[in-house]
Amino acid sequence: CQVGDDKTLGYAELSQCKKDLLAEGNYVSLVDCGDAIQGNTIGTISKGLYITEIMNEVGYDVAIPGNHEFDYGMSTFLDLTKEAKFPYVSANFMDLKTNKTVLEPYVIKEYDDVKIAYVGMTTPTTITPAYFKDADGNFIYGFSQGDGSELYKSVQTAVDSARNEGADYVNALSHLGSTADLSPYMSEELIKNTNGIDVVL
Repeated sequence: CQVGDDKTLGYAELSQCKKDLLAEGNYVSLVDCGDAIQGNTIGTISKGLYITEIMNEVGYDVAIPGNHEFDYGMSTFLDLTKEAKFPYVSANFMDLKTNKTVLEPYVIKEYDDVKIAYVGMTTPTTITPAYFKDADGNFIYGFSQGDGSELYKSVQTAVDSARNEGADYVNALSHLGSTADLSPYMSEELIKNTNGIDVVL
């Protein structure tokens, strides 16, 4: 795909890239690994709605929440997931009242007779904002935070479930860190403490 200034790929170019690859007979899935709705003016003035609408038009297939997906509040993010024409997934974004995931932990896409699972994970460092708490200050949402073992367990459970459902390959869509200061929530540590994942983005 052609990149406009050899450094960035805008939404228009990304959309054309997907169309070109499909026209060539390729299998294409467009995924996002978090923080898509925040960080620019158009996202801020619409609280993420305009970005979500653009992502719909571009043709995203699956996305995960990064920590900045919650910058406009929990209810706003959950409303945006309903506006999205693609699923948001996360294996460790938990409703602490029900002890179930808020979103589906993964989605399986089929490419002819090949099934690929996309498992999402969101950094547990997301847990600090007040909008993860109830009126009494108690956390009602969590991200399998702790020493890392809960995160790895949540992801492994999703991976195993996807494999049992018939996934031939598992792609991890990761909004985790890549530097030691974010340990134990690093992609490298996730890889070492889980099995059955073929690709980590």
